[in-house]
Amino acid sequence: MNVLMASAVQQFHTSIGRPMFRFCVLAQPIIFGLLLGMMYMERSDMDFTLYAVFGSGLSTFWSSICFSSASDIHRERWYGTLETIYAAPAGFKWIVLGKIIGNSIWGFLSICLSFSVVTLVFQKSIVVSNPLWLVIGLTLMTLSLVAIGYLFAALFTLSRNARVLMNFMEYPVYILCGILFPLEQLPVMVRFLSYAFSPTWAVKIIHYAVWGGTWQEVLPYISGLLALTFVYTIFSLAMFDRIDVKCRVEATLEVY
Repeated sequence: MNVLMASAVQQFHTSIGRPMFRFCVLAQPIIFGLLLGMMYMERSDMDFTLYAVFGSGLSTFWSSICFSSASDIHRERWYGTLETIYAAPAGFKWIVLGKIIGNSIWGFLSICLSFSVVTLVFQKSIVVSNPLWLVIGLTLMTLSLVAIGYLFAALFTLSRNARVLMNFMEYPVYILCGILFPLEQLPVMVRFLSYAFSPTWAVKIIHYAVWGGTWQEVLPYISGLLALTFVYTIFSLAMFDRIDVKCRVEATLEVY
């Protein structure tokens, strides 16, 4: 816990010092909020709440946790400090997890910023029929995105080309997961692919928070989100074990 807290606090302070990260967590939620607010201004209050308020915040959350957390490995290698962190007695996987937690705090704050800006600018009614589903959805989504960021960090440690994949995945996830518009507008075959990403399940829970729903309706999405988070976590731990073997055999961790 001491390692996690120290790494998270350090990451929380150093991330905001980077101009690109400041843009992601401060400017991007405002820009997305204003654009989506104008797009959904004439729609119902429920649609406005789902896609203008929560859509802008969730898209920024995805960028700040997953993209920035994966890029931290690239940054440490560029600075020449990756091998030092890896060899630290505290444990490489715990230091990386702390970094992701530090970024996730900023990601959650970006949701609050987006919510505030959209509410103040457009003066629309924000509809939340069931606050419990909203709390559960945001909490489980945060844990799941931390798991995804952890997985990407492991992949980035093993591969020098993972940055290309991360750049490719950022915007398609907004579409595939139903963050910016209803998932039902996508072709059926694409919708099947969407459910391989945990944000899709989290967005469905948030939809029920806005529309209202029973336990029987929401429980399958909660179960699916928990199952995917568990799979991501197990796969991440397996990847970190693979990293340990690869580093001991090849000793190329610091090679850019």
